[in-house]
Amino acid sequence: MRRAQRPAATVRREEERRWSLLTAHAEVLFCIAQNPDTRVREIAAVVGISERGAHQIVADLVDAGYVRRARIGRRNHYAIESRTALKHAPVRHRRVASIIALLDPEPARPARTAKTRRTTRSRSGSSDGPIAKSSTKRRAA
Repeated sequence: MRRAQRPAATVRREEERRWSLLTAHAEVLFCIAQNPDTRVREIAAVVGISERGAHQIVADLVDAGYVRRARIGRRNHYAIESRTALKHAPVRHRRVASIIALLDPEPARPARTAKTRRTTRSRSGSSDGPIAKSSTKRRAA
């Protein structure tokens, strides 16, 4: 008997999720940091886990003291406890805030323009700008 092949999209998804540099806990923590009013359903969709798994991870983060949960009306609001130290021995000196800062997108570098390049000093040390050195001293009257 011949086995039916899986669709290419399923195979591609499995290859992408084979391993990850970040755990699901770190990804959930980052989702909460980006949007404290997010729903667990949205977290699960972004991270690529089940809703039940997302609920469990949020509970783990709350129990560990990394996240604080407050009920506002019918929804939960989450707050990152940025001063909490990480629990793992090699990184105990780090705080949660450092992990969040590491995962934030890097700011865009400003493009260098021709104007920026022209205002720099030449190698000889002379200035192209309007500043002129004055060697005369003023006498007090």
